[in-house]
Amino acid sequence: METKETTIESLIATVLGDIRQQGYSSVQPFCIGKVEERMMLFALNNAITLASDELYMSAKQLQHCMRASKESKGLVVDDADLIGFPQQRFQMNLYYDGECFIYTDGVSKFIVHPNYKMKISRELVAHVNFITATRVKDPAEFTLPKYRKI
Repeated sequence: METKETTIESLIATVLGDIRQQGYSSVQPFCIGKVEERMMLFALNNAITLASDELYMSAKQLQHCMRASKESKGLVVDDADLIGFPQQRFQMNLYYDGECFIYTDGVSKFIVHPNYKMKISRELVAHVNFITATRVKDPAEFTLPKYRKI
C-alpha cells in the first residue's frame, strides 16, 4: 500500500482529509520516525519504559486532536502543524509531566506517551505514540512544577 513516494507528511495529510470527509480514517497506525536521543536518555536516566525506539501516530489520535470540544474552545492545532510535527519536533522544547512527554513550540503542544498499547493489524502492540495536540493557552504552563524540561 505505501510506496516509496509516500511521505509521512502526505500520509498525515491523507488521514486528516479522511477524517474531515468521512469522520474517520482506516489508515493503520504508522511510524513517523525514530524516538530522539534526548527522550531516550531522559527515559533511561529516570526509569521510564519506552515501548520502542520508533515514534508512532494513528488516525484515532489525529481524530482526537480535531474533536468538536477542542474546536469550540479554539484549541485545535492547524493541519500544517500536525503535518510538520515529525520534522519540527527536533526544534521544539521537550518536557516530561510524570506520565507523558510534551513537545512544544510555545504555540502548540504535542503529547507523546512512552508506552502506549494499540492495535496494528489486529495485534496489540506497545509503542511510543503521539496521543494528541492542543493549542497552548498560557506559555507559563510549562513553568509549573509538574513539568521537567529535557
